[in-house]
Amino acid sequence: MRRVLAGAMVCCALVGSGEEVWRGLVVAPEFRCAPYDRSDYRYPRTVEEAIVRELGDLFGPYTCTRFGSTRDTEIEHMVALSEAHDSGLCAADPGTRRRFARELRNLTVAAPSINRSKGARDASEWLPESNRCWFAGRIVDVRLAYGLTIDRGEADALDAVLAGCPAGDMREPFCPAARSVLRFVLPLLRRADGPGATATPSAPR
Repeated sequence: MRRVLAGAMVCCALVGSGEEVWRGLVVAPEFRCAPYDRSDYRYPRTVEEAIVRELGDLFGPYTCTRFGSTRDTEIEHMVALSEAHDSGLCAADPGTRRRFARELRNLTVAAPSINRSKGARDASEWLPESNRCWFAGRIVDVRLAYGLTIDRGEADALDAVLAGCPAGDMREPFCPAARSVLRFVLPLLRRADGPGATATPSAPR
């Protein structure tokens, strides 16, 4: 409850003033109520192992590319950190920001070129080649969980995707050609990064 309190307060205030709601999310323009500092959203590099476990293999859901090592990937936030900041986390406490940065529902892996191509853009400006239903469903779930708002352009883009998605398509990403044997992949994750290492994307988000 604490982690979504600030965002929920903003959403409740907007709902009370008659603002539009889409799929449980308040539709509102992005608003930077406090300066964005990337260091407020740190997360440990070790979260990558949890991401791969959740995926079931080392592949990028956006392009269905299988990777031989995590040296070939970057950690990707589906709702970009700066986007989340401008959608309500600017009013959140430091602990909530850190929890969001390591929220597994919002994390995946991608090739560096894909990560940089997406950057801080939302779904109105960028959609993945593959697993769009899963991606759109996660965006909605994460925004709901943290009481974030959504702007009209992104709501329209996600609505267009979700309108054609059977419910099962949003449960998990599916890339059959990219699957390999997980037991050969996980040891690659235990590399030089220490347990206290902090990951910072090379490009601002």
